[in-house]
Amino acid sequence: MFITKLSQFFSKIKVQKQLYIIYIMILTIPVLFIGGYMVYHARILLIEHYEEQAYSDNLRVKSLLLDLTGNIYNHSLALANNKELTALLSAEAPTEDAASYNEFDTLLSQDMSVKSVNVYTWNTSLPDSTYIHPITQELSEEPWFQKAISSIAPFWFIQSQGLQSSEQEISLHTRIFLPKVKSYALLTLTISNNHLKNRIENSSLNTIIWLNEDDICYNTSGNTPLDGLTSYAPDKGGYYLGEISQKEQRTVGCIAPLLMTYTDDVFYIASLDYEAHSNTAGITGTYIAILCLVIFISSIFIYAYSNYFSKRVNTLRDTMHEASLGNYNITDSFTGEDEISQVFTDLNVMIQDILHKEAATYEAQIHTQELVNRQQKMEFKMLTSQINPHFLYNTLETIRMRSLRAGNREVANAVKLLGKSMHYVLENTTTGFTTLDKELDYIQTYLAIQKLRFHDRVNYELKTPANINLSQYQILPLLLQPIVENSILHGLEEVEEHGKIIIHIRQTGSTLRITVYDNGCGMSCETLQSMTENVFHHPKESAKSIGLANIYQRIRLCYGTEYGMQISSKLSMGTAVTVIIPVQNTKGEIES
Repeated sequence: MFITKLSQFFSKIKVQKQLYIIYIMILTIPVLFIGGYMVYHARILLIEHYEEQAYSDNLRVKSLLLDLTGNIYNHSLALANNKELTALLSAEAPTEDAASYNEFDTLLSQDMSVKSVNVYTWNTSLPDSTYIHPITQELSEEPWFQKAISSIAPFWFIQSQGLQSSEQEISLHTRIFLPKVKSYALLTLTISNNHLKNRIENSSLNTIIWLNEDDICYNTSGNTPLDGLTSYAPDKGGYYLGEISQKEQRTVGCIAPLLMTYTDDVFYIASLDYEAHSNTAGITGTYIAILCLVIFISSIFIYAYSNYFSKRVNTLRDTMHEASLGNYNITDSFTGEDEISQVFTDLNVMIQDILHKEAATYEAQIHTQELVNRQQKMEFKMLTSQINPHFLYNTLETIRMRSLRAGNREVANAVKLLGKSMHYVLENTTTGFTTLDKELDYIQTYLAIQKLRFHDRVNYELKTPANINLSQYQILPLLLQPIVENSILHGLEEVEEHGKIIIHIRQTGSTLRITVYDNGCGMSCETLQSMTENVFHHPKESAKSIGLANIYQRIRLCYGTEYGMQISSKLSMGTAVTVIIPVQNTKGEIES
């Protein structure tokens, strides 16, 4: 119902407007819908790409920082357990061994990640040196020192390089226990910012590291405030990945904690991509511009083509209208080879046909009269030709009677068989069907004539089922004689005596199978295949197996392609040709 109304609606609109409507419905709306979805999906994929990049970079920095802090902790643990150092710090007075202790120099020269090593001791007998310092009143007021005297476990601390520098440094503070004097010293290992920078700054993303929600200890982008980042810091067991807003600035990043197994400190690592949103917006804008450009260009083409198409349709319509009024003087104004040009060409052809109709009709009448005259002549010739068979029968009968008077019964019998055979042939030349018993009687007559000719080389036998009334079934006349003739001439060609032709009839459902078998020399597989090919696909220019080929074609033309003929043969065992036709009664009905 809807399609019918839609068809009626379109049929009332001009072709040009139809093209505009189809363009909007089929092209513009789907392009906007699909293009919009693709732009949106591309934007989502870009954001996901930047998020995955931030996540991967965060894992990289996290791994580097874990490796670096672990290395610093191992150094502090080795120094805290160094017997020479503990003995030096426990000495009541300076010894010569103090000047020769160079483990600190070795450490600084071998590991570039350590910027400085400092030991702070309560032992006032040790002088202030490059690495070992006495604890002073000023030092005791430092925030890290206050935390160190209250914490037995190692801890990380952030402090500035000096009063004139805003750059922060990360230090690990560890106690060196001195059981001999029942005291302790404080070991401080500071990470080199240059080493940390060289390891981290290998990507385009910005990395920010802070400790325990305190001040930022590392920042590749400069002075970025920490206020906007701590709110996104996840719990100790997870991470945050997505959009991050900082003072009117939107970015995509990943924030994850790094837990220390040997301290209670937590490092927070933020990997930020400040260009993600601007790049995504730029690419999205480019896609939208391309989509709009595609729609604009396609609209121009549709507009131009609809005008061109509508003009050609109107020209064709006007031309056909003139032709309907009887004005056949048409000027060919169409160029090209498209369908409209072909329609115009067909219109010209139709007009030319109309102009020649009267002449063609007159010629057809003359031709019809000629055919009537020819048919009358043929009927006359057929009437005159009927004299010849009667003359022939009378002549043969005269010869037979004289043979009987002369006592030559063999010649008389031969003439009788010949007359009977010729009578059947001439009688069925113009008929479409004959009964099965008449066809088989003719075959027996034909075999009897061949028996007179070849004597013991040709013997025959007819096998018919008792439940079949041969006179009640139809068959094409003269259908079996070429097969029997072929069996005698070719099948029994090399047989000197005891040659035999067996005709076997059997019914299978609605199918009648008539097999002509000879006990002759047979054929090889190659010969049989060649013969079958000639029969079933007979070349027009070939005269080989033309009799069997004609029988095969007669069966298929009369009964249908599901009927036909089968040929089987073996060397020295004979050949069998089976005709397959429907069981058809005298009324032309196929019986089952």
